[in-house]
Amino acid sequence: MTDGAPRAPARPTPARRAPAWGADLPGSEEQARNRLLDAAERCYAELGVRRTRMSDIADRAGVHRRTVYSYFPSKDAVLEACFMRAEAQAMAAGARCFDTDEPFLTQLANAVLISVRICRESPSMRLLLADDGNRPMHIAARSEAWRARLTKGFGHLLAEAVAAGEVRDDVPVDTLAHWVARIAFSLLAEPGRPQDGGDEGLVHAFLARCLQP
Repeated sequence: MTDGAPRAPARPTPARRAPAWGADLPGSEEQARNRLLDAAERCYAELGVRRTRMSDIADRAGVHRRTVYSYFPSKDAVLEACFMRAEAQAMAAGARCFDTDEPFLTQLANAVLISVRICRESPSMRLLLADDGNRPMHIAARSEAWRARLTKGFGHLLAEAVAAGEVRDDVPVDTLAHWVARIAFSLLAEPGRPQDGGDEGLVHAFLARCLQP
């Protein structure tokens, strides 16, 4: 080929995420996701959960819409991630209940109560639940990521309690963990009535009795 011959166009290089952020590049994948989730929550506050579009989140974050899609494939995925991020703080607070010398079922009941209280106090969680009812919880409960975190978070504690004879052994541990989470979800959606002793009365009356051997 001579120097004057036309050259074939160069093969385009695959698009990368980083340039989509402009000069203010996130320092990590986690930081990038958190920026987008922060933007989503601001949109939820202004527009409501149902009315927020992926393009709204992109505009608020200052990125192209395809950047949002590269981290989250759908609106439900964003909503799930926002819910799980808010829930993680509650689970961390509840986990400290297992560091006491109390019986396991008492520890578990206290962990559920503290987690529910932290969720109610969380501005992010209130925002997610106020506009769209139980949808964020239902979306999270269907996800593999949520189930995996639930099992990692306290499923192993349930397994140890089963082995020690403190919890019934006729139901799979994963099912027990999911059921306990559903109890917490139900209390978030509808707090215990005063005549029933509130959340504490319901949890201590029913959760321990359902799980005891």
